[in-house]
Amino acid sequence: MKTIDGLPLPEAILRVAIATFVEHGYEKASMDEVAARASTTKRTVYAHFGSKEQLFRNALAKAVTMFHSEMPKLEDIANPAAELEAFAVGFSDLATWKGAVRLQRVVMGEAERFAGLGGMLHREIIERAERLIADYLAAVDQRQEAAAGSGLEAWYAELASLFLNMTTGPQRFATLLQAREPIPNHPLAKTPPDLDRAAIHQAVQIFLGGSGIGQRHTAPH
Repeated sequence: MKTIDGLPLPEAILRVAIATFVEHGYEKASMDEVAARASTTKRTVYAHFGSKEQLFRNALAKAVTMFHSEMPKLEDIANPAAELEAFAVGFSDLATWKGAVRLQRVVMGEAERFAGLGGMLHREIIERAERLIADYLAAVDQRQEAAAGSGLEAWYAELASLFLNMTTGPQRFATLLQAREPIPNHPLAKTPPDLDRAAIHQAVQIFLGGSGIGQRHTAPH
């Protein structure tokens, strides 16, 4: 069965469930509202997902999958400065828009009830991004063959973590902790203002200069 907008019903339920949990938090979110927003019945929602707890877990997993599909790519190794800057800007925007920030806060608020979900979010968002960056850095550095079993894989992983924190950490934490306003609209729906581009540009230049990526080919010490 499909909904009016053409989505399979379980998919539609998950999408409106994400919005409902984001808007109200877990405790105040209503299964009746989820059903109404999906143009179905509460019985149908329970038939697909079993319980409010399971719906929340599935909705979070769906949100992570959507984030993966929207995450910027790292492909062009000819201009690492521009490619890394574009990735950092895109990742920062996705992580600091209102919906993403609110969902992170809901997960943090439900840490005791849903043990492990925060860790899953970190693995599937932050660590996944770091792996993409590490693979890209290795490609730019042209040491892919030497990396295997040489300790360079760990070095690229450390560099990737450092890069992501240098370029996106300040704004992600400031937004999460309400020290700055989140981006009001999804960045793929409406182009966000370039509030952080200058800082990200500078961070990328410092990172590349300090790491020597793409500039030298001696093993790290």
